[in-house]
Amino acid sequence: MKPVMEIINIIRTHALNHRQFKNLIAELDKGLPEEKDKDYHELSDLEWIMDLAFLVDMLCHLDRLNLTLQGKLKMLPDLVQSVFAFVNKLKLFKAHIQKGDLTYFPTLIKASGQVTSAALNKQIARYSTLVVNLHESFVTQFRDLQLKRPQITFLFDPFIAETDCLKAPLVTDEAAAELEMVDLCEKDQLKPALREGTIEFWKSVPMEKFPNVKWAALKILSMFESTYVCESVVLLKA
Repeated sequence: MKPVMEIINIIRTHALNHRQFKNLIAELDKGLPEEKDKDYHELSDLEWIMDLAFLVDMLCHLDRLNLTLQGKLKMLPDLVQSVFAFVNKLKLFKAHIQKGDLTYFPTLIKASGQVTSAALNKQIARYSTLVVNLHESFVTQFRDLQLKRPQITFLFDPFIAETDCLKAPLVTDEAAAELEMVDLCEKDQLKPALREGTIEFWKSVPMEKFPNVKWAALKILSMFESTYVCESVVLLKA
């Protein structure tokens, strides 16, 4: 990354306005390597350029994940679903790149146009290993969330959750919670409230009829230590 940052600094130093920046880009190939007597041999190294392109594509995927995790109105199921979806995307990337398919790496496709098949296959093998390692890292990092997925599904949509998904310490009476889950799944009149959001749905669930189930939802929501969620929990209890 050091050559990349040095080149960026040079561009920023000379790009005093939009016109100058465009002119710099047009003459980049012939002028930049000699800038301040520095020889950026990486700019003529096709394998290095491919590495940079792969990094650009992967950072774009990670940036999209990061954006989906932002926002004060994000609830636990939203965040968890985003993480799970990204783990599945990494699995998809892994399957494609292991077959030599770079569909999900458009910058890398452009950068690989001038390399030989042998060189490309060599690089793809490296990138495949990197994607596998990243996938394994995410799986390991979020293993605890994966174990809690049945409970998170329950919070997000109890109508598709398993009836036995609520265990101690979420509930004190597991048998009673299971019966409440069965009853709740038959309450078709509550289903439209799901479209209003997680908080609005659980506000519509009567505490007197579903005490174990609703308290379990409150406990899961309390995993978030934020003003928004604290206020939401208070509203649910009202």
